[in-house]
Amino acid sequence: MPNPKLKGLLMHGNKLFWHGNMIGAVAGWCFILWGAATGLTGAVHVLWVVVALLWIVGHPFELVFALPVARKAGFPVSKAVIMTLVFGITWWLPVKQGVFKP
Repeated sequence: MPNPKLKGLLMHGNKLFWHGNMIGAVAGWCFILWGAATGLTGAVHVLWVVVALLWIVGHPFELVFALPVARKAGFPVSKAVIMTLVFGITWWLPVKQGVFKP
């Protein structure tokens, strides 16, 4: 939980901040799909590989952290799995901070 003295000053306690970051997570998935459907070369291909690895390996790995956080907050396991696979840390960290509630 953020320090109450800093509540109004920190963006990480703001739903709009986290929703903006969640848009970035969806953009990452769109980039992965676009890259898989086209023949990327050069630096864009390297970037695509990095993003694909981070999203495809990273998001499932985050379930180890996200599921206990979601259970403690009262979210159903099925919702926690879907939200973590799509949004990753941009979903479960604000849940942990109390920004998102069931």
